[in-house]
Amino acid sequence: MRIEPLIKSRPTYAPVAVQPRAQLHLFIASDDGLPALEALIAQVSESQQEVLVFTQGATVVDTDKGIYPMAQLAETVGSALMDAPISSAVYIAGNEAFLWDIRNLARSQGFADEQIQMCEPVNNTRRLFCTHCYAITEDVTHSPHTCSGCGRWLLVRDHYSKLHAAYVGVQINAENPSELPETEELV
Repeated sequence: MRIEPLIKSRPTYAPVAVQPRAQLHLFIASDDGLPALEALIAQVSESQQEVLVFTQGATVVDTDKGIYPMAQLAETVGSALMDAPISSAVYIAGNEAFLWDIRNLARSQGFADEQIQMCEPVNNTRRLFCTHCYAITEDVTHSPHTCSGCGRWLLVRDHYSKLHAAYVGVQINAENPSELPETEELV
């Protein structure tokens, strides 16, 4: 369980529960996030649910099992959201970037925040947004971290951008970039 953040923009996650009035329950998970949704899936009849699981390892779509390659995420989820009745509920599980990518996609399709529930992230990896070159670096676990775009050493802040689904990174010691603080694991 996360401690209440000091930075107000760092996301917090409420417990996830089945929305009983929903006509369709859309469960969307990365392969490592699926266990977080299994108890919820079991509470809903099969005729009222759709389960989509995205994996880095899948290269072939297996629609019978609802397994898709991560590369088809936006297309598959976008289509499912567009076809969903207006009274649908969306449940999301995976790492933090995955959660917010799906949430932002659902919002762009007209879903309200009340219809979208996100489980606690499955790990501490972060997406990092460089404030200098605007590059995105995925799966960051430590601070400082090197920017994938400009190569600067960035301090990984707890300031979160919902738009980019990323934490902000700023250059460490711009006057003398060779002086780096000790590496810290992100929590």
